[in-house]
Amino acid sequence: MVTPARPRAAEPPPLPRWAVALAAVMAITNLLGAVGGGLVRLGALPAQTFGPTGAQAIGGHGAVMMAGFFGALIALERVVALRRGLWVPVLAALGGWLGWGAGLWSAAGVFWVASAAGLVWLYVWAGTHRAMSLPLAVEASGALALVIANAAFAAGQIDAARIGWSAFLVLTIAGERRELTRLVKLPGWAAQAFLLVWAGAGAAVLGALLWPGAAQALWWISMALLAAWLLRWDVATRQWRAKGWAGHTAICLVVGYVWLAVACVLGLAGLAVAWHALWLGFVMAMVFGHAPIMLPALAGWRPEPTRWALLPLGVLGASLALRVLASASAWPAGLAAAGAGHALAFVLFGAVMVRAVRRGR
Repeated sequence: MVTPARPRAAEPPPLPRWAVALAAVMAITNLLGAVGGGLVRLGALPAQTFGPTGAQAIGGHGAVMMAGFFGALIALERVVALRRGLWVPVLAALGGWLGWGAGLWSAAGVFWVASAAGLVWLYVWAGTHRAMSLPLAVEASGALALVIANAAFAAGQIDAARIGWSAFLVLTIAGERRELTRLVKLPGWAAQAFLLVWAGAGAAVLGALLWPGAAQALWWISMALLAAWLLRWDVATRQWRAKGWAGHTAICLVVGYVWLAVACVLGLAGLAVAWHALWLGFVMAMVFGHAPIMLPALAGWRPEPTRWALLPLGVLGASLALRVLASASAWPAGLAAAGAGHALAFVLFGAVMVRAVRRGR
């Protein structure tokens, strides 16, 4: 149900391209720091990579990825669309710098909480000044989960932070996909099932603050329902044969949904690698799929469609499968190789996108 849009006030001019580009570069440096910390942890890079703050950078690489990189990237997308609030992604990226760059994790937590609160404000502004809808409410709840996650991280509640960060990403994606299902005639029970998944994810985030074990079980059950819902009702399952970027995005999304289901199986089995199956398998597949669509909006670039863009998705999937196997069998060399495969997938995707942008109009 969408409420009528309010009359819009005069829109401010688009944000300067250089400012958006600078914020994007700041976010990407957090991605590099997070990936580097993960590679050291997996044994693919020497421990001296991060110098005197190395131990903390390695241990906090997940926080930098979630709060520093994704917190900045998703906020930047909102900022460009709404033409306001550039400080929100900048604060998220600065928090990452303070953490993995300077070892000031307490200060990083403060920056991340402030940035997440700013993201909530952006969603509230969009709902009150443009139009409120169910998908926007779902995405806004993801921003609230980010506030809880960052606060939990600052308080040392890592289990709660992990679920909160995951909910931030999953609910942001789920809200966007729910918006597109308006193109599909959903039966009443399917719409109600989506609300049930939403409620389950929110309850898991809140429950993790007091009952982390039960909250984790509820989280994976909710995600299993979400994977089934997306595989049945999302428009991507009907578009994967399409030409150009539409087909590329659909393939990435469907692969991501399968990884979400795999992560649920691993999570319900009590395997810690389930979180990386969620983050690298599901979330990064969404990133690979949506990047060609986001580039025109963020930077004005129009990459030329190419099937080579699926190669990084395959490399990431193969390395993630190796990681699951190596984690289950306690195989250090396999973990190091998997980490190198993750990094290679990111590098390949960057190279493919650069080539596509240069060949595009």
